[in-house]
Amino acid sequence: MKKIFFLLNDLTEFNAQKYVDEMLCSYQVSFGTSLPVNIGEFDLVIPWNYKKKIKNYKFNNIIIFHSSDLPQGKGWAPIFNAFNKKLKEYVISAILLDDNVDSGNIIAKAKFEIKNTYTAEFIRKVDEEISIKMIAEIISEFDNKSMTGIKQDKTKETYYERRYPEDNKLDINKPIKQLVHILKGCENANPAFFKYKGDEFEITIKARVTPVFPDDLEIIYK
Repeated sequence: MKKIFFLLNDLTEFNAQKYVDEMLCSYQVSFGTSLPVNIGEFDLVIPWNYKKKIKNYKFNNIIIFHSSDLPQGKGWAPIFNAFNKKLKEYVISAILLDDNVDSGNIIAKAKFEIKNTYTAEFIRKVDEEISIKMIAEIISEFDNKSMTGIKQDKTKETYYERRYPEDNKLDINKPIKQLVHILKGCENANPAFFKYKGDEFEITIKARVTPVFPDDLEIIYK
């Protein structure tokens, strides 16, 4: 049986168990907050929103998921920037672990159109589901084959800066039409806000008709 290991900051942070039960039920899945001693026995090791740098690794089975069209969009807050930069497509890149952040060889990419009703809150849930789907398909796609992927083109690299709660401040002197993309990019946990007569007010938005899973999802393997 194929074995998958999720590397977490905290065991309580994993919110994708539903998708694991649905799509990885044929595999032996385990979780931990540090790399297993027998890392070579696993078919895939997935750092899941893991915040520590992994050093001195020697196995070709550690895959990172980054929510941008790498080598574009390395760095911070890729979901917010998908809206802030008014991108037409949302892309999740699966890459091999590398010494440099978000710079490993590309194994696969998933992409779909960012429809008008999508928000960051919706995208994050879809991102988790698609990432688990990619894990299942990567194991199948590369069964008994080496995962080498393709090198990233460094001449096309772009970087997103780290984002702080203060960056969600809205200029209420601007018309709402100029603020919609920022409102869509902010999530309930870190909402947009504005100041009015010395006080701060939080604001979130959602589509009146709840969007559904993207019907144009495409996953490409390298």
